[in-house]
Amino acid sequence: MVMPQGTCPECKAAIHVDEDADKGDTIECDECGATLRLVGLDPIELDLESDYDDEDEDYDDDYDDDDDDDRDRYY
Repeated sequence: MVMPQGTCPECKAAIHVDEDADKGDTIECDECGATLRLVGLDPIELDLESDYDDEDEDYDDDYDDDDDDDRDRYY
């Protein structure tokens, strides 16, 4: 049986993906060591995990912008 395969966006190496892998799983590239996120299953699509880390931080920053003083008046 042929194992599904994608391409590392960093070094273009072939990345073998387990058949039971799920969208959102992370995989390490054996060639360059990049941490990759599985973003597509058919066809296999991989993105750099670091691209998603930045988005998570932006979301947290936006959430923290709420004015905490508003909560004090309800107590």
